[in-house]
Amino acid sequence: MSSVGSLLGAAYWGLLTATVLYGMTSVQAFIYFCNSKGDTLLVKSMVMFLWLLDTLHFVFIAQSLYFYVIDNFGDYGALEFLTWTILASIYVTNISDLVARWFFARRIYLFCRERNLKIVGRALVTAIIILSLLVFGCGYGFASRGFILKTYQRLNKISPLLYTSLGTAVIADTTIAVSLCILLFQSRIGFESNKMDSVLVVLMVFSINTGLLTSLCAIACFVTYTIWPQRLIYIGVYFTLSKLYVNALLASLNTRNRLRRSGDGIQTMSIPTGVLSPISFPVTGTHTMDLFEIEGANHKSTADTLP
Repeated sequence: MSSVGSLLGAAYWGLLTATVLYGMTSVQAFIYFCNSKGDTLLVKSMVMFLWLLDTLHFVFIAQSLYFYVIDNFGDYGALEFLTWTILASIYVTNISDLVARWFFARRIYLFCRERNLKIVGRALVTAIIILSLLVFGCGYGFASRGFILKTYQRLNKISPLLYTSLGTAVIADTTIAVSLCILLFQSRIGFESNKMDSVLVVLMVFSINTGLLTSLCAIACFVTYTIWPQRLIYIGVYFTLSKLYVNALLASLNTRNRLRRSGDGIQTMSIPTGVLSPISFPVTGTHTMDLFEIEGANHKSTADTLP
């Protein structure tokens, strides 16, 4: 029998990390609602929904550790069994990640549409949606089968579901990050404004970090489950996955005003309904657009403002 530390140590540190990330989520949600006067009820509801999911996820993982280290203190046999809260946290993670990926996929589509790249936008969004639904389906299948199998050892029978879910998540997140970076880089070419150029560099770095952190987390979970399937190291890593995505989404909303101030002095055009972006920048010629503006905000459409 392995020591308690080797079995639960990573899960404990994963819970601590998730606690910090949940605190960041709560602070970012508070900041968002303090500065969301121009946003629609749909977007505000999405943020509230994600925060509630993140809260529920935190409660589930905290109760899981409580079950092992408090309720069953000294009972090594209990470590062989899955708790319903760990399996329920997988459901919550898959829901929040699906919503977050939809948010970024819509951003890509609206940006492509504004650049007259509708076909490319549809292709990218279709690929991201298919990948996201595959991640969602495999994650739900893994958790649902876990309720039947009941022990960590028996989970090995359905390991392909977990591998598929995590591997597809890496592909989806990489696709989102690369797409955003390419679109932003194309907009950066030809800028004469150093201020605007630096803002777009910040956005590209932000997009890379969004996909990189979640991809690395999924890869780490994949590797640790492959090497140590009977330990809870992969569970500790998985605890942080959904919180990284929620924090990335909230950060993209909360940085809008700061990035707009960085771009002060640049001529902007009224944004199209539905675009989600922190700043405005030129698209073609003298036309400009706002990439991450909130859907349904009280702005004129592009068609109303173009000559």
